[in-house]
Amino acid sequence: MRTPNKKGEAIMAKPSVSLVKEWEVVYESDEVRVEVGTAVFREDYYKVIPTSGRSKLFYGESAWSDAQRMASDLDFQAIFI
Repeated sequence: MRTPNKKGEAIMAKPSVSLVKEWEVVYESDEVRVEVGTAVFREDYYKVIPTSGRSKLFYGESAWSDAQRMASDLDFQAIFI
């Protein structure tokens, strides 16, 4: 998963979402469902699935807060830890 940059230093590449073998539901309501999956590191991806509209994937350091923000926009009671 490490690829060299222009200086020849190894950098971590974003893991493919297809590496996530299992999604765990961390919040579910009538308006939205939030799932978390591990590709390489614990909780690599968060997936927000609204009842109407398209699902959205979040990755990286801000994935939890971005997923929390989107879920809260859809359902103001959405809280997951």
